[in-house]
Amino acid sequence: MTRRPLGFLGLGNMGGGMARWLLRQGWPVTVFDPVTQLVQACVAEGGVAAASPAAVAAASEVVLSSLPTPQAVEEAVAGPEGILRGLRPGGIYVDLSTIDPATSRRMHALVAAAGGRMLDCPVGRGPEEAASGRLLLMVGGEAALLEEVRPVLATLGDPILHCGPAGAGAAAKLVNNLVSCAINALNAEALVLAAKAGVALPVMVEIMKGTAADSRHLRITSEARVLDGVFAPRFRLALAEKDLRLAVQMGLDLGVPTPLADAAHRLHQVARGQGLGEEDQGAVIKAIEVVAGIEARR
Repeated sequence: MTRRPLGFLGLGNMGGGMARWLLRQGWPVTVFDPVTQLVQACVAEGGVAAASPAAVAAASEVVLSSLPTPQAVEEAVAGPEGILRGLRPGGIYVDLSTIDPATSRRMHALVAAAGGRMLDCPVGRGPEEAASGRLLLMVGGEAALLEEVRPVLATLGDPILHCGPAGAGAAAKLVNNLVSCAINALNAEALVLAAKAGVALPVMVEIMKGTAADSRHLRITSEARVLDGVFAPRFRLALAEKDLRLAVQMGLDLGVPTPLADAAHRLHQVARGQGLGEEDQGAVIKAIEVVAGIEARR
């Protein structure tokens, strides 16, 4: 199979893992990130460094990005040194970021006006899966374009789920993270309440794991990390707050009430205000612990 030249923008916890995995699987990848050390980590795997998103686009048939906010995506696409400045005729842009569908649709339109094509393709799962080709991919855009770039996406993970037209992948990711982040917040609330009530927390977790209260977050976040006081970022709390904010706003835009997501978002806002934004999303429990006057640890 011919390996098309790829570009990759954004080399953080998720993007860096994806870019290095693509390189290890034999794809030629030109990379850009404002953090030099992240670029050098990809260069050490055979990547080629570029000076700007425009330079990445000029060197690539398919440009991928994994960026933290809608504003970062807009700058990477339409900024003074953005993708549009270097996009090849018929070039393809695949945005793997978690952003709102309105921004995603605007980027689709800008790329199309510049003679290119785009998919929104946010991903599920975490940094470990990003670095080993085991992500879940949610795709919005033309089905025919998805088939054209399927070999690239299949390197990153499985399943690859076509969610609908432009912006549908972005919307699906926000709905997913609405549930995921709210469950994590609810688990935090439950563990602090159990601790305050005198329940042994390992026992409480075993009870929840054996009932309909079970969840992936209970196992990989609460049990495996929070109870041991491990808050090194796997998915930063600041990003969880951002995703909940975007999900709540999407609900407002569409006239769909999201009271539980709104409550979870407010709790994340409090935690971020307490300076916890750079810790793992599991650190949302600390906002409840401060008020309750107890730590929920083993």
